[in-house]
Amino acid sequence: MTRRLLMLLTIGASALLQQLLPAWPLFGGVKPPLLAALALYYALRRDSRDMWLAVVTAALLQDGLDLGVFGPALLAFPMIGILAHRIRNEVFADGLVTQLVFGAAIGVFTTFIAILIHSASGQRPFHFGMASVRLLSSLWLGMAVLPLVSLSINKLEASLPQRRGYGWQ
Repeated sequence: MTRRLLMLLTIGASALLQQLLPAWPLFGGVKPPLLAALALYYALRRDSRDMWLAVVTAALLQDGLDLGVFGPALLAFPMIGILAHRIRNEVFADGLVTQLVFGAAIGVFTTFIAILIHSASGQRPFHFGMASVRLLSSLWLGMAVLPLVSLSINKLEASLPQRRGYGWQ
């Protein structure tokens, strides 16, 4: 119960932080993918019920707070979560190389889906140069964000008090 509450609070705080962080023009207006990194973190480390809770909550917050149509994160985050949850026993989730590769993948994939949906709905015109800048910058931001998110959530969960056994255990 405490871990789920902590999970929901960190997702809410990350949504707030993601909204407060500026969108850098040098990176094509892309913000750091904090909510995608949290969805991936919980998909790699929790059971399927907690993974779905984290993925759906993060996707709803991402799409609700983002300008544009409602749906890019609702399409991208569950796909990321399902894939990561299926291969979580084959990868070392705390390894830096794994986190860099997965961070790059979530950055590029979520931005690609958002570009695709926004251009298909006619909300944002598709320019190949700007799309390339956004994809490349989301690759670098994803690589930077996932190890930081993973480290901070690991430290936060380690600081929780451990449950002591009561009665006959």
